[in-house]
Amino acid sequence: MTIDAFHPDHLKPGDMVGPWQIVESLGSGNFGHAFKAELAGESFTLKIAVRPAPGLSEDTSLAALEEGQVDGRMRHEGAVLLANMRGDGLPHLRAVGRWPHPKRGYLFLVTDYVPGEPFHDWRERTHPTAAQLVDIFIAVVRVVARLHRRGILIRDFKSEHVIVPADHKPVLVDLGSAWLPGGSSLTVGLAPSTPHTLPPECIAFLREGSWRQGTRFDSTQAGDLYQVGVFMYEALTDAWPFNPRLPGEELRMAIESVIPRPPHRINPNVPETLSRIVLRLLEKRPEDRYESADVLLQALWEANKERSTKAWKVPLSLPPEGPAPVTQEEVEERRLLLQESERRAQDARAPQAKELSREQALEQLSILTQEIEEQLLLAEEKAARRKRWWRRGALTVGAFMLALTLFVAGWEWFSPIGSTAPTEKGISPMLTTLSNSRPVRAVAAWLCATVGVGCTAAQVRPMPGDCPQEAVQSMEQLDLLNRHSFRAVIDINQPGDSDQQGLYSAGKMVGRVVKYEFTGPLPDGTLLYGQLWTEGLTKEGSPAVLGRYTELLLPDGRRFPVCFVMGDWTTGLTLKFPGSPPDQVILPREMSVTPVRIWP
Repeated sequence: MTIDAFHPDHLKPGDMVGPWQIVESLGSGNFGHAFKAELAGESFTLKIAVRPAPGLSEDTSLAALEEGQVDGRMRHEGAVLLANMRGDGLPHLRAVGRWPHPKRGYLFLVTDYVPGEPFHDWRERTHPTAAQLVDIFIAVVRVVARLHRRGILIRDFKSEHVIVPADHKPVLVDLGSAWLPGGSSLTVGLAPSTPHTLPPECIAFLREGSWRQGTRFDSTQAGDLYQVGVFMYEALTDAWPFNPRLPGEELRMAIESVIPRPPHRINPNVPETLSRIVLRLLEKRPEDRYESADVLLQALWEANKERSTKAWKVPLSLPPEGPAPVTQEEVEERRLLLQESERRAQDARAPQAKELSREQALEQLSILTQEIEEQLLLAEEKAARRKRWWRRGALTVGAFMLALTLFVAGWEWFSPIGSTAPTEKGISPMLTTLSNSRPVRAVAAWLCATVGVGCTAAQVRPMPGDCPQEAVQSMEQLDLLNRHSFRAVIDINQPGDSDQQGLYSAGKMVGRVVKYEFTGPLPDGTLLYGQLWTEGLTKEGSPAVLGRYTELLLPDGRRFPVCFVMGDWTTGLTLKFPGSPPDQVILPREMSVTPVRIWP
């Protein structure tokens, strides 16, 4: 047959590449084109690089070819397959060559044809159970572990590179970004990869900017494990941890700082043991993930012991109504996970410090006590009714006694000798709690529990007064005080659409900002943490409620204290809708909220 093609994309069924006859196209990308081909009645997969163009100088060095991503990816994949000829889970390499010229042509490689379908297509068609998915996970991780034991890093692992044949024994394809000991890095900076699967350490490297001076990122096995976690997250939820449609900067910030929803929260049918494995793989710090693919494999085997239970035999397809709504329990869980992640990051950044001496501890105790007294006195001066002198004395003595109690109980933290053994993560839980708490909150909780000072009943209207200075500074920093109001879902736990009404009870609430053209700079999805009071309040002679939000969480994971009033910002009160039952209130799901400097 006469060959008219002069570029891989021009090849068509019936054309020949060496002895292999093209049967059909299997797809193309930025670096190559894959075809199904035949030879002697057998089927093969022929992958051919789309670069270089014919006419490339014969004296072009192999290093230049690889560094320019001309055919380096194809070389890497061929080397990986050649090094793993005897293992399952990878296609067997049959030939390597160039076309149409044996020296100057396009590099191609030929492997056995894998008669299957991409993982996401298989998942959508079969609606697998947890038991079926864990079989896929174990088989995939076995391949990853085998590559890691040979010093090979995948660097661009994703579900599109997993083919599931009829026997359900997955095969990994497209290893063009892999790194082999002694091989090139393919590019300056990061290896070719997929943005929404990049590990957080890759985002930090890009943000740091040394790649502009030619620095290359040193990939690790932990990066591969993170991408395995993204694959498993998609398998369990039919979604990605971070939406690939996000603008680039928002996507990078989310990967670096936001903890994704646990899979078992999105779909309650997902076994929690598998969900926890995935979350550990998606940890922000590489050292917080599994130590190796072999350790991950052991964790999957342990989880697999539950496969005989009924929960593991239910298809994991999402219900027609979509993902399960976010609950208050989940919000608090994610908040604690974020705090723990931040704490570990701070510990990693902090230099190894010497333990505090006795004198330093006493000095810190003195400063702590003084701060507590000053803030309590300031709070008293702004109160509507002046406290009696004995009550002020009780607060001061109580603060000092609390500080002294903490000092005595925590002396072993500061003592350079005789310290107790660290906890699992190397930090005392009491010390962590103290370091993450504001002194006034600690004192208030302690006094409330011991002598009943400062304990406000749930249904007592909070007093008007100045917004805390740190909240004012936060709102100024975010440019919130120059805007009149925002729109927000009152409580994300209330089901329904924005134009519907909801039934609310007194207590904590978690709102969510809804972005419109006329609202301020807060992005859509910002969470607002606050409190709702529903009883004993009137406005213009009619029953009313009071809603305040005191903290916000941006989608990028940053948290700020704020002062937001729900509804009427001049009085802080919102009239109850007719028909509201006792101790509850009917309100719209979405209302205006306004930043204020002074609580009304």
